[in-house]
Amino acid sequence: MDTYYEPRNRIERHRSKVDIVYDILVSAMGGGAKKTHILYKANISSTQVENYFSALLAHNLLERATDIDGNNIFRTTEKGMRFIECCEEIRSLIGLVMNNRRIDPMSDFYAFDKRP
Repeated sequence: MDTYYEPRNRIERHRSKVDIVYDILVSAMGGGAKKTHILYKANISSTQVENYFSALLAHNLLERATDIDGNNIFRTTEKGMRFIECCEEIRSLIGLVMNNRRIDPMSDFYAFDKRP
């Protein structure tokens, strides 16, 4: 019998890198946000912030600006907004597929992860 890892609740589920990027970009939408605000809102560590920010800045998904007080703030760019929209569209499509099949959407992802 195959055994699968099933998280007991949603909190235990590990987020993918795409989920983390999505959370960072959503946190920086609008007028932008300071790095610490994004860190807390996206629920990532300071080490992760540095790694993700350098990649997001390099790929023009995030931009650095300065507020009135001279603090660095980060804003989601137009390209970043398109990324968010694509993620939301994919999530809605996955939701439609899962709803049509009448299965728990979270358990289905782990069904592909067959481990001996």
